[in-house]
Amino acid sequence: MIAIVVSSILMLGIVQVFSLNKRIYGAQDDAARMQESGRYAFNLLMQDLRRAGYYGGNANIDDITGTSGLVTPANTCVTDNTWARMLQRPVIGLDDTNDGYDTGCIPDTDYTQGDILVTRYTSGLPTTTFDNNRVYVRSSMFEGRLFLGSAEADAANQVSEIPNAAFELLANAYYIGPSGENCRLNDTIPVPALWREVLNSSAVPGREEVANGIEHLQFQYGVDTDDDTAVNQYFDANAISNNITVTPNWSQVSAVRFWILARAECPTKDYTNSNTYVMGDAPPYTPNDNFKRQLYSTTVALRN
Repeated sequence: MIAIVVSSILMLGIVQVFSLNKRIYGAQDDAARMQESGRYAFNLLMQDLRRAGYYGGNANIDDITGTSGLVTPANTCVTDNTWARMLQRPVIGLDDTNDGYDTGCIPDTDYTQGDILVTRYTSGLPTTTFDNNRVYVRSSMFEGRLFLGSAEADAANQVSEIPNAAFELLANAYYIGPSGENCRLNDTIPVPALWREVLNSSAVPGREEVANGIEHLQFQYGVDTDDDTAVNQYFDANAISNNITVTPNWSQVSAVRFWILARAECPTKDYTNSNTYVMGDAPPYTPNDNFKRQLYSTTVALRN
């Protein structure tokens, strides 16, 4: 009887230790996944902003012609290749809304909260093989051409300095939406995610998940109002005009600062998050829940 009692006590202790270790491991794993997702999203946005406006060798967007040609810039998204061809807006955004994108790229069911950022640029690697329906830019320092792959050989799309190679045009729209997954410990708790619209093989926007566990996204835009290449003031997207005769307007944006809030996929037992997170123009956020979070923020100078 004594042996049975002692064995039972030992077994109970082992079970408790195992349960505690399992809970600690789960919390550490959640924290590691949260940090990995946050860092990945953070680095990806920095890289995209640094590349925004790169269209090959051409320094003047207005000199780009070709059989496809530029499209008058608008802060809307439609499901054809015109959205990609708004090259005069290498960076543009929406402030805490998906209005203008809700009937095309980002319907209400795909959008949760936060700002939307759009970037446009070309691939850094020139290509000599072309998909018929993708959009390409062929440019030198003095002229450029915008065309579909099917029209690559057209004389109107040739640039004498670079007769063969061209760059594929890329466009991305970043936003927060539901991942479609739930916490592995509680399938009633949805997991948020960072998504983006990218150009598919027909140069039409298509949805792509970037990182799980990204809960919020905010942007502010640094505007150079006196053409001295230095930022004078930061604005939210809804304060920036698409009309270049108005100040501030999108052509004056020379820097972007952003905030990414990453959240653990599952709540942590015996933990309360009472931190306050300040992100752009969003109201200060004090969750008072059981999720661990990590806030990432930086400012990126636009290079192109």
